[in-house]
Amino acid sequence: MGCGIAMACLLSNRQVVIIERDADAADTARQTVTSLLKGALARGKINQAGFDNRLAALVTSDTYGSAADVDLALEAVFEDLDVKRTVFGDLAEVVGPDTLLATNTSYLNPDEIFEGTPGAERCLGIHFFSPAHIMKLVEVVRASNTSDAALASAFGFASALRKTPVLAGICDGFIGNRILAAYRRAAEYLLADGALPHEVDAAMRAFGMAMGPFEAQDQAGLQIALANRRRQDASRNPAERYVDISDRICALDRFGKRSGAGWYAYADGAKHGERDPIVETLIQTYAQEMSISRRSFSEGDIQTQLLAVMANEGARLVEEGIAENAAAIDVVKCAGYGFPRWRGGPMHWAATVGHEAVRSALTILETASPGSWTRAGVFQYE
Repeated sequence: MGCGIAMACLLSNRQVVIIERDADAADTARQTVTSLLKGALARGKINQAGFDNRLAALVTSDTYGSAADVDLALEAVFEDLDVKRTVFGDLAEVVGPDTLLATNTSYLNPDEIFEGTPGAERCLGIHFFSPAHIMKLVEVVRASNTSDAALASAFGFASALRKTPVLAGICDGFIGNRILAAYRRAAEYLLADGALPHEVDAAMRAFGMAMGPFEAQDQAGLQIALANRRRQDASRNPAERYVDISDRICALDRFGKRSGAGWYAYADGAKHGERDPIVETLIQTYAQEMSISRRSFSEGDIQTQLLAVMANEGARLVEEGIAENAAAIDVVKCAGYGFPRWRGGPMHWAATVGHEAVRSALTILETASPGSWTRAGVFQYE
């Protein structure tokens, strides 16, 4: 992620300093960014002079002092609150008092990350999406003390990188990942109740999604969602239905494409996964243990239920003030999550099919998994 952000900055003709934990890591970062630049050169995105200039604009270091003169310091370390706090504590000692401090966290609360950091008004979230030099979406996350000037600077920065910035408030997962979490949860309910991964994925591809939910998890790595579930264990509503099929997949060391197996099996070097009887047997065993009478779901059933979940979560985000409006939800999903642009986004889809259709789908979901969904006010029955 850090190298992808650095690449995006270099392509917009910015000076970049990458700070790594040690000299070897700093050298690896330079090699990674150099490889990305070579790829851009080979594809004709930059010429040789552009390659040389951008490489010259890159500094990699293992000391925070190398960042003393930067205008923006953006951390992209792994999702650990204490580690992120330590990073900003060290940065605050070397950067100027007007330097913008930004976290790329996907789920953690920026207010907690920046607690104790001097100059709270300059602190905020700038959340890129992987691969950061390619994906257009950037969530600009307003922390409790973020100034309007800092927000404006972040929007200007993202726009200069030819990204699509969207303002977000603080909640678990902000806008995009919170909707993604609800979408994945609903997809796993479908598995427990009768569908198989390839059926769910095929239905969502038929709708126009770039990938189905289980294909996407295999691409990103199942360990990311696993870590988030463990983080949420203590606060999860006990009334919420919890399907542990994904936990069982991870317990078999199946973490997705990079590990050779996840929801699908990947032969050596295979670009696409194949159906795996191990996974399908595991799903059926789970249903038997839970005394679930599995049933079939049509392509339309799958699409309507999962889209209704996305639209409902999006409406809740607007009602809570996390997202400015329904259009912001649609921009996030289309620019960062593979939602088909020609469909307009989940909120546009809901407006197109009508709120009564969404209400009906939510009723089906609530009947199958009572106590597991919070319905947005706009989708309440009158």
